[in-house]
Amino acid sequence: MRTIFIDDKEPDRNNMRLSLSEFKQLQLVGEADSVESGYDLILKEKPDLVVADIELYPGTAFDLLNKLLEVENKIHFEVIFVTAFANFEYPIRAIQYAALDFIMKPLDRERVKEAIERAERKLATKNSSNQYLEQIQTLLQNIKNPTERKSNRIAFHRAGGKIEFVTTDEIIYCEAEKDYTHVYLKDGKKFTAIRNLLYYSRPLEIDFNFFRISDKHLVNLDYLKLYEHSEDFQLTLTNGKVLNASRRGGQQLKEHINSSR
Repeated sequence: MRTIFIDDKEPDRNNMRLSLSEFKQLQLVGEADSVESGYDLILKEKPDLVVADIELYPGTAFDLLNKLLEVENKIHFEVIFVTAFANFEYPIRAIQYAALDFIMKPLDRERVKEAIERAERKLATKNSSNQYLEQIQTLLQNIKNPTERKSNRIAFHRAGGKIEFVTTDEIIYCEAEKDYTHVYLKDGKKFTAIRNLLYYSRPLEIDFNFFRISDKHLVNLDYLKLYEHSEDFQLTLTNGKVLNASRRGGQQLKEHINSSR
């Protein structure tokens, strides 16, 4: 994969160069230190993969993507974001809503390897450029105004490189099965995502009305009909489904309900 990397700090670029050079499937064709130089390099080299730090003072990697869309009206490469953000800050959640990839600083070899392999598979199996463009647009729409979300769409990874877009108000609950997540929708349909429940539960709990009632279940509380705390922490949802919270999850749910009154 023809690859470029972008970071505004020289020591971090050196680390990134060293890290990426370990992978034989990558051909490093250039590096940049800003939105402007990154933009010029992308147009010149037409890379398959761009590894970009989110913060590119005085701009961001999101500004770079916006500029490319405004001028070129397409994004022709896979992107992996790099960030030093901690505590699951909003840009990371926005990246996850769009089913895009990110790795944390300092770079961990195994995480870099996993992200590169995912990008490689997506490039090999990408069926629709429209799908990828929709992922980028979902990201940028969410980034524009994090305090007033303009989109409640979330993208789920499915087998074969497919991406399933749904709105959060379509989801009644999610169920964990090992490293997979089953997503149950209000129209009675179900699909399986190839990421674990933790990957989806953290952003949905922070930004929407979802609650992790156990290691196995994440519930959209907009569809909660009845909660019986004294009856095995039993929840009844509006579609008639009955779920049981764990002892800890049930207690936390009771506290959450009481505090929301």
